[in-house]
Amino acid sequence: MGFKDVVTILQEDLKRVEAYLKRNFQSDVTLIPTISSYLSNGGGKRLRPILVLAASKLCGYNGGDRHIRYSCVVELIHAATLLHDDVVDEADIRRGIPSANAKWGNDASVLVGDYLFSMSFSLMAEECDKRIITLMSDVSRKVAEGEVKQLICKYDLDTAEDVYIDVISRKTAALISACCGIGAMLGGVTHDKEDALISFGENIGIAFQLIDDVLDYTSNEIVLGKPVGNDLSEGKVTLPLIHLYKEAKEKERDELKEIVKSYKTCSKRSESIGNEQLKRIIYLMNNYGSIDYTMNIARKYIENAKSDITPLMQASSEKYFNALISLADYILERKN
Repeated sequence: MGFKDVVTILQEDLKRVEAYLKRNFQSDVTLIPTISSYLSNGGGKRLRPILVLAASKLCGYNGGDRHIRYSCVVELIHAATLLHDDVVDEADIRRGIPSANAKWGNDASVLVGDYLFSMSFSLMAEECDKRIITLMSDVSRKVAEGEVKQLICKYDLDTAEDVYIDVISRKTAALISACCGIGAMLGGVTHDKEDALISFGENIGIAFQLIDDVLDYTSNEIVLGKPVGNDLSEGKVTLPLIHLYKEAKEKERDELKEIVKSYKTCSKRSESIGNEQLKRIIYLMNNYGSIDYTMNIARKYIENAKSDITPLMQASSEKYFNALISLADYILERKN
């Protein structure tokens, strides 16, 4: 089963999610639906709603439209974080097209992101599920903490691996984990099964970000939808670079310091600075096995994720169990 097969299994619910999202993008302040729809139509995979839907079905949920509402909640929060991230990162491109801040400016992007956050909590308030509201409030805090912690680590080659894993567990994995947790809560399963799905989500979430880190150095702009080497130009010292700096010889470490310093002090858009230095970093990463190292760490998280949900396998919901396993495999194998 591949990613497209998972989408096919959930296609009717996903259609309802799309319709519900469009309704919640509406506002008489016209810039809000304009930017929201632009971002929504930009080619996102809807991974987070898919996780809510698949996890809820795995756990036996079979009634009403709460799984649709909560799928929209997580996608609204995800969209809000993308708008804010692009402002913080001064990004010009998102999914191969101009970012919202490049088209409408930072102020509009931040404010519409705030609006989407508020809409997500309005939807949760309508449902009045205290446990899910508590979960998502905690997620929002973790995402913000992760972003701030990453800001503190900007251009810092001495960032420790465990510190970086903590950053991505907050800024990326927390929301993905919550998607699985919501599904479990909707299904009304035991706390042990909830914990298993939450752990599954955290593990695939960390792996998701690690694969992003690898693709930033190994993919190409057409496939990736943004410039290669974008992380370093934004000051993000990710695991491949952390590993390289740790393993490199002293002379090469000094060279890496100079390269990072040049990125920090010069315009990130400067091709004359970026291209040759990026090639040098990629060469060193290949030489020291930094890409392979990161991929192996990602594989371990995926293996752990699969182990987390093995006890949840049962004949009545086998296709949804297989869907989650397939999503874990997809995260490891994806190209963008």
